[in-house]
Amino acid sequence: MEMQSPSLKATLLVLAGVVAGDMANAAEFYQTTTPGATSDIRAAELPPEPGFYAIGGVWGQWRDSLSDGNGDATFPDTDDRLLQGQLGGLYVYPGEFLGGRMASSLIFAYGKHDLTITDSLPVDLSDKHTGSFDAYSDLFFWSKSWYEGPPPGSAGQPVPGPDFIPPMPVGFTLGLGLGVTIPIGTFDGSTVGSPGFNNWVLSPNIAFTYRTRPIFLDGTEFSTRIFYNHNFEREDATGGFNYRDGDYISADFAITERYDRFQFGLAGNIKWQIEDDTGSLAVPAADGQRHKSIRLGPILAIDFPEQRSTVSLKFLTDVYSRNAFDGNYLQLSFIRKLW
Repeated sequence: MEMQSPSLKATLLVLAGVVAGDMANAAEFYQTTTPGATSDIRAAELPPEPGFYAIGGVWGQWRDSLSDGNGDATFPDTDDRLLQGQLGGLYVYPGEFLGGRMASSLIFAYGKHDLTITDSLPVDLSDKHTGSFDAYSDLFFWSKSWYEGPPPGSAGQPVPGPDFIPPMPVGFTLGLGLGVTIPIGTFDGSTVGSPGFNNWVLSPNIAFTYRTRPIFLDGTEFSTRIFYNHNFEREDATGGFNYRDGDYISADFAITERYDRFQFGLAGNIKWQIEDDTGSLAVPAADGQRHKSIRLGPILAIDFPEQRSTVSLKFLTDVYSRNAFDGNYLQLSFIRKLW
């Protein structure tokens, strides 16, 4: 049996913490949505009609760098490729609860993940996986709006059609929710990059959406949804030991302009780990191996109210990364009322 030098072993343990932390923080893989099938635009709002909605989309990521605590690349040959399809449902309950409206959702994901951390060490830090990813559910999401005038879909409001797009409501909406990541994904503790993560994540969250009267075009929207993500302990993590990633905060946000059936502007995502990783082989650095990342990019949503559908497309790129992968992300999403 070949012995590892102390320096190599330390490097591998630090790598395990970085990889685990980054995968835990891939919240957009699992967190499902409000209208538009994203949690950026209209983040606090629910569809105007009660009923069942199909939600889903395609997510892709292309990353070629793994940063350390200073933002410098750890290895020259890192390569991360992921393509994932998502499909699920959102149910908006009829009536009101505490003056607001309620919904629940569940979304599943399946795809391919090819990850190479480095081939420069005498251990295998690369693998290819195809299978199910962990599922995500909004156990509940409560939304209350303070609009100027009647809300969309209320009695007496005009019905959307191919030649008529109702204006978006002006005002403020608050959303409160409780999400959970369900560890049903394919998992192999002897490799890197498994689609499943093998631990539960509990994610209480709060959302805000504010839409103005027309300033530039038909209205300006400011929207965000902020999650506090608590990771439970993972058993049989990569390397065969128990491990718990530190809790982290993630936030999706967007500043967009509305024109007819189109909504477009700047979207972003922030992930900030606020606790050190812990476990039998966790090796806290000066910053506790804490993941920190900021992503920004354009977003476009198109409403088809006559079809009770919305399609959105966004592209994000990492502009700040610490103990995290660095690259580009593309998401195509949809929501459609079925009944």
